[in-house]
Amino acid sequence: MQADSANRAGIYVRLSNEDARAGESVSVENQILMLTKHVEQMGWRLMDIYVDDGFTGTNQNRPAFQRMLTDVKAGLVNVLLVKDLSRLGRNYLEVGNLTEVVLPQYGCHLVSLHEPLDEMMVFRNWFNEQHSKSTSEKVRAAKRVSAEHGKYLGAYAPYGYRKDADNRHRLVIDGSVAPNVRRIFELRAGGMAFRAIASLLNEDGIMPPKQHYYSIVGRKNPTAGNGLWSEASIKLILANEAYIGNVVQGKFGTSSYKDKRVVRKPKETWIRAEGQHEALIDRELWDRVQALRRKGHKPRRQRDGEKSLFGGLLCCADCDSTMRVLTERGKRGDGSDYKYVSYICGNYARSGRSACTAHTVNEKDLTELIGSQIRDLVQMAEISQEHIVHAVSAAFGDGGMSYQQTYQSELAARKKQVAKLDLLVESLYEDKVAGIVPLSLFVRQIEKYERDRDAHLQSIEALQGRIAAIVHDDSDWPRLIEQHKSAQRLDSDMLLTLVDKITVGEAQMLDGKRVKNVEIIWHVRPLASC
Repeated sequence: MQADSANRAGIYVRLSNEDARAGESVSVENQILMLTKHVEQMGWRLMDIYVDDGFTGTNQNRPAFQRMLTDVKAGLVNVLLVKDLSRLGRNYLEVGNLTEVVLPQYGCHLVSLHEPLDEMMVFRNWFNEQHSKSTSEKVRAAKRVSAEHGKYLGAYAPYGYRKDADNRHRLVIDGSVAPNVRRIFELRAGGMAFRAIASLLNEDGIMPPKQHYYSIVGRKNPTAGNGLWSEASIKLILANEAYIGNVVQGKFGTSSYKDKRVVRKPKETWIRAEGQHEALIDRELWDRVQALRRKGHKPRRQRDGEKSLFGGLLCCADCDSTMRVLTERGKRGDGSDYKYVSYICGNYARSGRSACTAHTVNEKDLTELIGSQIRDLVQMAEISQEHIVHAVSAAFGDGGMSYQQTYQSELAARKKQVAKLDLLVESLYEDKVAGIVPLSLFVRQIEKYERDRDAHLQSIEALQGRIAAIVHDDSDWPRLIEQHKSAQRLDSDMLLTLVDKITVGEAQMLDGKRVKNVEIIWHVRPLASC
């Protein structure tokens, strides 16, 4: 191309973190210097300099790159100057589409200062992509080795910890807020709901994790928010294994070196290193809280503020809906107050007989039934531990194995669906780059695939929890019974420790009497193996 002031030149410069680590000698400043000098020598008119500093070349979602494309399409730039083709990108399909289709379409001439644009260009683009792939694999491998050795790689320490001043990959307890973490676990183990715990901390004026962090580093919190504890922040703390000394990493990552969007990884791929730092809570408290999570326990409060005794544990035997508490209050003939508490099928309460039948059960009857069975177990435990183990095993029955097989089958199916969606996403991405699929359709399909994938991953996590809950060992039952043998009455703590679920059948007539089948699913899995 000859010297011509009518040539409107744009300079594109890119330097990624990977390039810097690989020892690339040409900095952003030096690229700009050599390219502007060439523009002056050619007599071109310099319209703009587009700089992406610290951006990978594996995708084109870079701010300066997108601004450059906008100017090319608007006719503001008709000559694009780069140091070499790798500056445009390291995805050979995208770079090929840009150089052979997009730029010529808008009458823009591409000039590469350090390499010719000939028939070998497609091979150089391919080698550029392989370089990016190799660098990405090396970085991932290094991170994985560090994670497997228990090195903490997170940007921020979990609430209740701080990074060791002498070793930033090791966590040490932050004594200023550690008691708050222990309190959260103890409140939840006692049956308190997530939102209620958050409200209590807010009432006490305790800073939530983000606010605490920024107060320590002396900076203003840049994220929007009300600066208060929330249900979500409580849930995150209660699910974090860091509080029992474990470092669990690899929960999130990118799908590939080409796609930099962060996605949640399957649980079986997480990297867990146990006992890497001092635990904030003991294992027994952790296990009690995790048992509540697997049960999906949500304490129900009545109008007078009291928690319903069986809230979150009762299910309809026919539709598996959680049962709803009903409280009736009034005065007796002698003027004294009475309260009658019962439970009915949740589906029936919402939609009537078209959904299910009432399955009504009296709380007093349930209390007597379960209380008597627990007293029998206590008596057997005092006589012989072998008797209690045998009795609980008989109560558990063979249902656990059949449930486990069903869950395993469903789990395998869900994992196959996730793998299938990953392939669909990769195929769709390649079709978009090749111009087969328009951008609008690509965006819609990607959003749909991501929604479906997230739903499957949530189901996978829930199924894994159910399977873990079914795998059981009765050896811990004598200890659990021992904890409650001196209790004077049935309470929620006793129920949550000993019972996983109670199903209530509809009343039937048997020999002229109304009978109701109530099945107690005991918590036979040992807490220590959560």
